[in-house]
Amino acid sequence: MHAVELDHPTNDSIDENEPMQLVYVFYMSSIQKFFSINTFRSLHSCSTTKSYRSQSKQTMKLVKVFLMLALLMASAISLSAAAPSEEEPFVDNDDDASEVADDLLPSADGQEQPTSLRGASRFLAQKPRAVMTCNKYPRVCRVAGSPGPDCCKKKCVNVKTDRLNCGMCGKKCKYSEICCKGKCVNPMSHKRHCGGCNNQCSKGSKCLYGMCSYA
Repeated sequence: MHAVELDHPTNDSIDENEPMQLVYVFYMSSIQKFFSINTFRSLHSCSTTKSYRSQSKQTMKLVKVFLMLALLMASAISLSAAAPSEEEPFVDNDDDASEVADDLLPSADGQEQPTSLRGASRFLAQKPRAVMTCNKYPRVCRVAGSPGPDCCKKKCVNVKTDRLNCGMCGKKCKYSEICCKGKCVNPMSHKRHCGGCNNQCSKGSKCLYGMCSYA
């Protein structure tokens, strides 16, 4: 009677990160050694045919028991391999704290942004506000603190003093000119705007290099 040999995976095909497979290999190797030792002892201890048959029956029973255990081990390993093993990502609480701190800061227009710390309602409360441009709301250029009462390219300007929109939208003055009363003038030589807007030289004087000369 030959020793019972059971196939088991080699160490080369086992991933070091799976301890269940290592336990399975150790268990199967122990079974194989047990079968070989018991079979060798039974062959040498049986002196008669009856004792040999009784020993063989006991050996077959042990084989069946160990085969059942091996099947149970294999099913347990397959279930453990099928179970999800992905770890949940680490949640950094610092980001949440920084977001809450940003929410508590006042906005650019001086009003505090609405905050909510409950899931989706927090993001719904932080919808970006619609920007009021002068092309849709011309009155925004007439409020206090506005750069000017006129609207050019969605911006509030003053066409009487704006060098890029002097007198009308899109009219640009030259590099050496300024915009005075909606006209591009040279402050270095203009008598009524000498050195700046509305700086008029007296009669008999000239504007030279932005200064009124009293020659």
